[in-house]
Amino acid sequence: MKRVSVMREETYRHLLEQFKMYTGPSTYSNAKIQKWLQLFCMYLANYTSVKNIAEVDKDLVEEYFHYLTNNWKRLSLNLTDIKRSMQLIEELLEIKLHPSLLDFSLSNTNLWQNLNK
Repeated sequence: MKRVSVMREETYRHLLEQFKMYTGPSTYSNAKIQKWLQLFCMYLANYTSVKNIAEVDKDLVEEYFHYLTNNWKRLSLNLTDIKRSMQLIEELLEIKLHPSLLDFSLSNTNLWQNLNK
């Protein structure tokens, strides 16, 4: 029987390979894209039961957004990283997110309250 950590690592690597097939030319640097995809795949492997990117739905992406806004300091992310990673995930998975998740204006009080924690 495999250890849970080994299984999670395998899931992480499998998801990352699947995402690499979806990525094409982008306006972002490859290093940034890799960082954002690695972080998303780590989240999926550690906090969900997802094994394939076809299983990722809008609700999971929204949960991931809340994870990022609640843990941005620990993850060494800035607001631009969060916004662009969410846009990248939306593009790659062809999922239309709620507009408030991509609204990084000063009027989005829900976002700013999460970031001020």
